[in-house]
Amino acid sequence: MYLIKKIRKFISYNILFFILTLTYLPLFNYFKILNQNGGHSFMTADWLINYQFGYINRGLIGTFLISIFENGSSLLNFLTYFLVVVYLLIFYFLNKLFKKTSNKIITLTLIFSPAGFLFPIYDSQASFRKEIIGILGLFIFISAVNTKEFKKYLLVSSFIFTIGIFSHSVNLFFIPTVLLILYIYQKSRDIFDYLAFSIPAIIFVIINLYFKQSEQKLFEIKNNLCSKMSDLELQNLCGYGSFDFITWDLNAHYLITQNFIINQNRESYYIYILFFVFSLLPYLFEKNIFTLLKIFSLIGVSFIPLFLIAYDWGRWIHIMSICYLSIYLLSDKNIYKSRFKYILLLYPFLFRMEHCCDTYFEFSINYLHKNILYIYQNFKNSLTIF
Repeated sequence: MYLIKKIRKFISYNILFFILTLTYLPLFNYFKILNQNGGHSFMTADWLINYQFGYINRGLIGTFLISIFENGSSLLNFLTYFLVVVYLLIFYFLNKLFKKTSNKIITLTLIFSPAGFLFPIYDSQASFRKEIIGILGLFIFISAVNTKEFKKYLLVSSFIFTIGIFSHSVNLFFIPTVLLILYIYQKSRDIFDYLAFSIPAIIFVIINLYFKQSEQKLFEIKNNLCSKMSDLELQNLCGYGSFDFITWDLNAHYLITQNFIINQNRESYYIYILFFVFSLLPYLFEKNIFTLLKIFSLIGVSFIPLFLIAYDWGRWIHIMSICYLSIYLLSDKNIYKSRFKYILLLYPFLFRMEHCCDTYFEFSINYLHKNILYIYQNFKNSLTIF
């Protein structure tokens, strides 16, 4: 009986971790199957971009992987389990933060928001992207705010962010959130704390300006990378995917993105704006909403360049939502006592956001019903994996 009580206590104490893991099991299994069959041209290939044929701004983790493994199958097996562990660590630190929160209802709603941790479930192509390194670094960092272990966790988080930034520039956009948390919630006045995150970001920007490659050189690097993938028997990673995007410089990213959004898919991107508004709805139940919105506005401004130079708007809204969630986890919570908050039980099914390009929404019971069935089927698939 004592052992059973201990197990029950352990499960109840870590319930969020177990629910998130169960929710993501089909996704983990999907990624494993993809990599057993040669990988995915975005979800897998992006992790294998490397410096072997010249400096490129997404290459750090790929350089490590390519230098360690000579066999393509072993490389993809390692990548699969490595990234699953990254997700599990994110869930672990999120669970650690959740246990400290004073109000569970709004926090759970934000965690299981379609723009939060349900985002990769609704759109599997948005999963296993390099921003998960930044998300891990962020949650490790905030888990230690105002604790005795803060300095140690700060160094660990800074190290993870350094790896993340040099593996994909998207991780730069977590840094303003980290600096705001340092100033507002940790109330740090130690310049070292700020430099631990600012210096890697500044070095990354300087290196990218100094080692800026010509379009011709970028195509040469891409062709050499594809040749390397063929040597590893991973040639299908060179279909349309991440390797194609490394041939674009910043100007090309801006021009192609603006043409794609304004001239080709304008209506879809209006819906992304609507989804961003939806992502903020749970905060309306918070009495301190105006204080939160002031901080959110500062974070939002820092993300504007990302929306201008890349059209994966669903991913960017997702990352912003994670940053907003991190702020909320640290904030004093004071929720309105209203029966309307129970409508939030339907919020995880309110919308379904694609990571990019062509998204869809309608105000209808049928749309809501489809989303409920999709999540139900996802849980059903979790139970059939074993």
